[in-house]
Amino acid sequence: MNVAWWLEHAADDAPERVALVDGRAGEELTYAELRDRARSVAAALRDELGVGPGDVVATILPDDCWHTAILYGLLRLGAIFSGFNRTLHLEKFAMDIERSGVRVLVVGSDYVEVGQALLRQTALEHLVVCGPQVPEGLPDLRVLARARSRAVVPVAPRGGEDIAAVNFTGGTSGVAKGVIFTHDKLSLSAQASVFYDRLTSRDVNLTVISLYHSGGIHDAVKWVIAKGRVVLCGGWEADLAARLIREQGVTWIYFIVPTMVRDLMRHPDYATLPLDGMSAILCGEPVPAELERALLARGMRVSNSYGMTETMPVGILKPLAAHGDPAPAGSCGRPQPELCDVVLKDLATGAHVLEPGVPGEICVRGAVVTPGYHNDPERTAAAFDDEGFLHTRDVASFDAEGWFWLGGRTDDIINTGAEKISLIEVEEVLRRHPDVLDVACVGVAHERFGEAPAAFVVMRDGPDDEEAVARTLDAHCLEDLERWKRPRLYAVLEEIPRTVPKRTKDLRRLRALLEDVRVPDGTAVVTLGAALAARA
Repeated sequence: MNVAWWLEHAADDAPERVALVDGRAGEELTYAELRDRARSVAAALRDELGVGPGDVVATILPDDCWHTAILYGLLRLGAIFSGFNRTLHLEKFAMDIERSGVRVLVVGSDYVEVGQALLRQTALEHLVVCGPQVPEGLPDLRVLARARSRAVVPVAPRGGEDIAAVNFTGGTSGVAKGVIFTHDKLSLSAQASVFYDRLTSRDVNLTVISLYHSGGIHDAVKWVIAKGRVVLCGGWEADLAARLIREQGVTWIYFIVPTMVRDLMRHPDYATLPLDGMSAILCGEPVPAELERALLARGMRVSNSYGMTETMPVGILKPLAAHGDPAPAGSCGRPQPELCDVVLKDLATGAHVLEPGVPGEICVRGAVVTPGYHNDPERTAAAFDDEGFLHTRDVASFDAEGWFWLGGRTDDIINTGAEKISLIEVEEVLRRHPDVLDVACVGVAHERFGEAPAAFVVMRDGPDDEEAVARTLDAHCLEDLERWKRPRLYAVLEEIPRTVPKRTKDLRRLRALLEDVRVPDGTAVVTLGAALAARA
């Protein structure tokens, strides 16, 4: 069934209830207004550009009320929505357009030049502008939609396996993967969030994840099902988030990444923010127990869950805290069999992990798991094994009670002298030092052990002498960490490179800083500056 029916139902049932608030511009739309705008957008795209069922339409837009209306307008037509990460480069957009056969591109006023270049360089058929400034000669979607305010656009019938959206992920390096969201899988995942977390029409959600991200799509659907109010941040900014929490009566931040939480905790108004009673789902990376406890101490209702773009991206590992089954702090919950099967597979052999405490790769199959990557049969085949399980590249273990504990990505597990090290564990130890503001660890080549941890750190009082920092943090690690696990190289940065959608560490950029660097054998740690000088 077409996901667009949820908006139709919400507008019929609660037409005057506020559905969307643009946190930057201040615009508000009720459910009836959002439904009517989606209808008029659908009519404009259908009548002017011939958009119909199965057509892929991409957007490069800010996160505002128009963007959400475009999503629902496309769903209404039976077309396929694909929001592009507006922070990426032209060549990334071009690859995604060619991969998915995008016919129409809708851009904001700030992205007209990018859109025009893509129109020249790719097989795009139409470029449309949705914004306050529209160059002469280009279609203005807002004008076209307003002219069709009374148009009739039936909700197109869609089967469960028909595609609702293609969400590109992993595009910071190489060719991005276009994850397929089908109507049934997306709808089921959104309903699960509503039921599992008891979302209601009285709730106000602060959406801090953009609509080009799977979490943004999920927020746009589940809160319509719940008939709640969504306040759009339009991208993460701690100042804006703090203001909106205070002004909008926020009761939920459904998706928030630990890095964002730390940003908020460092905000000068954090101590006085009205957090008591607010709910949040912590996700996107392993959540330290102390971070969860710090929010609980402020009176928040928080839980840690695990999902991914390929699971639409609902928490397939989560505690049912709202139903009396809270998890231990730091755990991401237990598998939810109504959504999919979850197993751990040995990182070396692929055998199923059956014993508590043994790390393995999370592998999933079932009702909310994507059928694959759009127009990408080779990578689809590579992602699934002979048992039909999708390999996530995320690492976890479970305890005797069945609670799961994330251990980072397979990229966060390195082999040093035939011993495995979790870089997440090393990061957590370093983060406990009072002078460390931020940290990210990756593997670096080592003369004897093959690979060893390298630590990129941001110090609380700004850049400091790398040699002194290395000595201080090495001594700290020797107190709290096995000697062989400690970093063998330190680099002091002004800011940790992080990905835009989720603020997780940007492995590509961090590894580039260590290109051709090899740590010499010995007991002493080295600095990046010294290693680069030796290489020269």
